[in-house]
Amino acid sequence: MSIGQMSAEQDQKFLAECFIETGQPEQVCDIDNPSAIVLGRTGSGKSALLFHIDETQDNVSRIDPEDLSLNFISNSTIIRYFEDLGVDLNVFYQLLWRHVLVVELLKLKKEFYDQESAKKWFAGIYNTLNRNPKRQAALEYLTRFSSQFWLDTEKRVKEVVSKIESSMEDKIGMTADALRAKIEAASVASDKRSREETAEIINKAQQVVNAVQIQELSELLSFLAEDIFDDKKARYYLIIDDLDTGWVHDSLRFKLIRALIETLRKFRRVSNVKIVISLRADLLHTVMTRTEGRGFQSEKFEDMMLRLRWSADDLKDLIEERLNFVFKDQYTGRRVKFEDIFTSKIGDHEPLTYMLNRSLYRPRDVISYVNQCFEEAEPGASSISARLVRQAEAEYSNKRFRAIVEEWEGAFGDLETVLESLRHLDARFAYTDLTDKFFENICIELVAGDGVVSGKFVSICNGIINNEQPNYHHLRRTFVEVMYLVGAVGIKRSSGSKFEWSYKNDPVLNTALVDSDTKFAIHPMLHRRLNLKGDGSTFNT
Repeated sequence: MSIGQMSAEQDQKFLAECFIETGQPEQVCDIDNPSAIVLGRTGSGKSALLFHIDETQDNVSRIDPEDLSLNFISNSTIIRYFEDLGVDLNVFYQLLWRHVLVVELLKLKKEFYDQESAKKWFAGIYNTLNRNPKRQAALEYLTRFSSQFWLDTEKRVKEVVSKIESSMEDKIGMTADALRAKIEAASVASDKRSREETAEIINKAQQVVNAVQIQELSELLSFLAEDIFDDKKARYYLIIDDLDTGWVHDSLRFKLIRALIETLRKFRRVSNVKIVISLRADLLHTVMTRTEGRGFQSEKFEDMMLRLRWSADDLKDLIEERLNFVFKDQYTGRRVKFEDIFTSKIGDHEPLTYMLNRSLYRPRDVISYVNQCFEEAEPGASSISARLVRQAEAEYSNKRFRAIVEEWEGAFGDLETVLESLRHLDARFAYTDLTDKFFENICIELVAGDGVVSGKFVSICNGIINNEQPNYHHLRRTFVEVMYLVGAVGIKRSSGSKFEWSYKNDPVLNTALVDSDTKFAIHPMLHRRLNLKGDGSTFNT
């Protein structure tokens, strides 16, 4: 028996029948509520919440980041070179998002299915607004891109990128290949004339970007608000999920997400339209820290952010809804409670408390643990004993270990060896326990082991072995930073403080605050996998 799948995409039957009202879905669905950026860890219910909007609202369109062909930008020779030269392309990235969002909203509202239906609508709106001087910019925009509106999103993105490339080449007076050769020659020559030529190229490129008509956006939004989405009783939603998957090179992804957030705020002028996106909290933090110094102030967007939080009661309700969906009392018809199935305490702890202490307080974890309990039980069993909960914990712990490795592989490379190293520490350990010898063993395993591994830690270890800049101090800081971020360890800053965890406190650890007095705890969900002993209940408080 199962009470659901690990991902929202595979769990739609349960999501439709067992959705839990925590108050947060209402905030996102409320057109007048500014909450539009859904934040949480993987498995915390972000995709489920967006699925709920899709299922319960009438006018909804979904954009898949993979369909945007944003990798086309990172593969653009000329744009990549200007990025490397430090040209600020933020205005261009906003133009891209504006174009994508405007077209998707018009398609949602007017239901364009092919080129003919799009042309017919454009002809009508042009005749209506042609004599209105306030709508000239909007009409110019529609005229310029009318032939693309019925095309796939990917093709429209490529068209916009190609136009900006052509504008840059025309302004500078050379092709991308010629530009590359010139810049490479200048970098080798490094004389005053070469530096001046490079500076001139950068200046011309910045002029092209700055010439993008952002003012046109203001007039276009007025057009959308007053002439297109003028039926104030109707509500329209545009959803963008999976922004935290590797659909484009990381350094570019941060800039594109920043531009999207800035663009979302501008679209709030269209009062009956809401654009909702989901992000991992740590990814947003990275976007903020990497781009804040370039005119992007995070506090301006705080009211748009909805941070998903699950209480013990919320998670109990979620489990009970799913239990009732698959396990209703066939004789009495009464609702089944968690305690009807999980009948025995585990030591001094109630079953739910025991299981939650071994979770990151998110639906994915508790669903996985309950499913494992049913898998361990005899067929037809009507209850789960304390013995079965403990028995299921072994495989559940293995699965959580593997989930961390797989979830964070894109960000940090192979983490398996690094996570396994935690078994050589106590369930609670001090910063001073992270000795050079501890990290020497990790590096030996990573660099000289039988497996082929790559990523952040291998890179640092190779640097140490080759007597380059990284050292064990750098590795130590990186270790605690990453282990905290992925949820493997919590931190206790002082003797009188509580343990802090990335899933319910700050999502990213400020390593500048870590010193020799800092204590750590390995999360109880990993204890069985790592063969550690400790009372998990004290770590989650």
